[in-house]
Amino acid sequence: MSDKDKKHDEKMITMTGDCSIKAAAVVEGEETKLPSVKMEVYNGGKINVGYWGAVAVDLKGMTANDATPILYAHDSSSIDGVLGQTDSVVIGDSITATGSIMGSSETTEKVKGLAKNGYKFQASMGASPIKTRDIPDAESVDVNGQTLEGPFTLIVESKLSEISILPLGADDTTSADIAASHNSKEGTKMSDKKTPAVKSPEEIRAEAVKDSQIEVERIQAIKAVAKDNPEIMAQAVKDGWDAGKTENAVLKAENAVQAAKIEASKIKDERPPPFTIGDAKVIAGAVTNDSITAAVCMSGGMNKIEASFDTDTLTRAGDIKIRSLTELAGACLAKSGRRLEASHRDPRAFIEAAFSTADISNVISNVANKFIASFYGINEQAWKAVSSVRSVSDFKQNTGVRLIMSNLLKALAPNGEIQHGAVSDTTRTITADTKALMLGFTRKDIINDDLSVLPESANKLAFAAYRTFNTDFYAALEAAVSANFTGANKNTTTGALTIATLKTAEALFLALEDDDGNPIGTNATTLLCGTTAYNPARTIFASNALVGGGTKSAGANIYSNMFTPVFSSYLAAAPWYLVGNPIGVPLMESAFLNGNQMPVVETAETDFNTLGIQMRCYYDYGVSFAEAKSAVYSTGA
Repeated sequence: MSDKDKKHDEKMITMTGDCSIKAAAVVEGEETKLPSVKMEVYNGGKINVGYWGAVAVDLKGMTANDATPILYAHDSSSIDGVLGQTDSVVIGDSITATGSIMGSSETTEKVKGLAKNGYKFQASMGASPIKTRDIPDAESVDVNGQTLEGPFTLIVESKLSEISILPLGADDTTSADIAASHNSKEGTKMSDKKTPAVKSPEEIRAEAVKDSQIEVERIQAIKAVAKDNPEIMAQAVKDGWDAGKTENAVLKAENAVQAAKIEASKIKDERPPPFTIGDAKVIAGAVTNDSITAAVCMSGGMNKIEASFDTDTLTRAGDIKIRSLTELAGACLAKSGRRLEASHRDPRAFIEAAFSTADISNVISNVANKFIASFYGINEQAWKAVSSVRSVSDFKQNTGVRLIMSNLLKALAPNGEIQHGAVSDTTRTITADTKALMLGFTRKDIINDDLSVLPESANKLAFAAYRTFNTDFYAALEAAVSANFTGANKNTTTGALTIATLKTAEALFLALEDDDGNPIGTNATTLLCGTTAYNPARTIFASNALVGGGTKSAGANIYSNMFTPVFSSYLAAAPWYLVGNPIGVPLMESAFLNGNQMPVVETAETDFNTLGIQMRCYYDYGVSFAEAKSAVYSTGA
C-alpha cells in the first residue's frame, strides 16, 4: 500500500559501489600484514535491484557491525567464498568500509591476481530489509542528503549482512581500482616462506588473469543477452551460466510473458477497464460503496475510523484517496463501469452526471451517517442516567401503566388459585415524533470542488439533532415538576445542595411508598444538577471528609462516592434531583423509532430553483415524564 510503513518479504537487497584492494608493504624479516581493502559500498541514491526494482536505503535506519564478512560475489555457501572481514563500516549519507583480505582459497588468489594487473572491481552490499515503504509517482522524499523522486521502494530499516567484491556489478557506472595483491599468508615471515608444492605464485597469478578474462567475457556475454531481464542476468552471473543457457532462459521468460498477454486478451472484454481516481488507477470491480465511503471518511479526518470499517475496506480506501467532489463522483461512476465526463466548473452538468447513478447519493448519506455515529457520545448524554429507553414501531401514542403498582405478591389461595392484584389506574403516554433539518452543498461548494463540506455538514446536523433531543427531554422534565413533586407526594424539599439538605432529601427518598404504603425498595444513585448544584455535588462525591462551616460538615463524609454527580446544561441552574436507578424507577422515558437512538441523514439532488446537493437530517424520538416516586426534587433555594 502507498504511504504506509509495511513489512516486506525477506529477499536480500544487493547494491553496487566502488572497491579498492591494496597490498601491505613487504619488509623482509618482519611479520607481513594482510592486504587491505577499501570499499565505497553505497552512495545513498536510487538503484535498480532485480526483484525489488528501483530502491533506496535510508541509512539512518541501517545497523551494521564493524566486523562484517567480505565475500566474493555474495557466495556464502562455502568458506571458499570468504575473502576477508571489515574492520570499520562508516554509515552517514553513504556507506564506506575498510578491511583485510584474509582468505587463502584459489578464489582469493585469483582476486589478488586481478588486483595486481589493475582490474577494476566493484563492491556490493547484501542487506536484510526490516521495514519498507513504497514511494508513489509524483512524491519525493529527502533521504541521505538527497531529494529522491518516486516511484521507488524506500528501505526504512535494514541490517547490513555482508559486503561482496564483484568482477562486474549491475551498475555499469561504477568502477573499482584494485592495487597489487599480497602474496603471503597471515602469520608467516618472509624468512619462513616456503615454495608452494604445486604452483608458484606467478603460475597462480597467470591462471587468475586468464580465468578472470574468461569470467569477464562470460559476464559481458550474459549482459548482452539478458540486458532486458535483470533477474535472469543476476542469476546467470551468480550460478555460472554461459551465454547459451542464459539465452534459453530469456526466451522461455519471453514466451511466458507472451502467453500471459494472449490469455489476458481473451478475457479483456470480461473485465472493466481501469479508472483513474485521484492518483490511483483502480479496477472498477474493486471499488465498492463501502471503500468509497471509507476513503471520504479518511479524507474528512474521522476519529477512530477503524471502529467503523474492516481492515480490507480501509486498505482499498487508502488506495483510492478521494480528496474532492470530482474524485467522489468519479469513483461512484467507476463502480458502475462509467467515467465522469463533466467538470465541477459546470455544476449543472456535474450534478446530472454524478446523480445518474444512485451510488453517489448512497455514499454521501453513508458518509454523513458514519460521521453522525462517530459524533454520538460527544454531545451531552446526562439523560441516560435518569431515563428508561423504549423502542416503538410507529408514531402512534403509546400508553402504559406506572411501573410502581399497588400491592405485593400474595400467597396462593387454599385451592391453589392465584389472587389478583390491583394495577395502578395512573397511566402515562409517550409518542415518537420526527424532528428534521436540511442543509446542502451550494453551487459555490461544487465549483470549489470542496469535499470538506460533507463531513462538516454531517457534524453540524448531528450537533443540531442531539441538542434538539436534549432541549425536548429537559423541557418535558421541568414541565412535570410542579404537578409531580409536591408535599402530598412527599418527594420535594428546599435549599441549596449541602450535606444537610442532602440528608433531608435522602430521608425523603428512603421513605417513598407505593399506594398501599409499601416501600419503593430501591436506592438513590444519582444527583442530577444544574450549574449551581454541580460543584457541591462533585465535592460531596469526591471528598472523604468535609471540614468547616457553611456547606461543609466536620468529620467523615458519609456520602463519599455514593451519589454520582450528573450535570445538564439544559436544566435550570438552582434545582437539583436525588434520583433512583432508571432500570427500576425511571424519572423519564425516551422512545426511539425502531430503537434507533441516532438521527438519520439522506441526500439528493436539489430542485431546479436551488442548484446544489441537499442533505436532510431527521430524528424520530419521543420523551415523557415517567415516575413521580423515582426522585426527590429540591428547589435549590
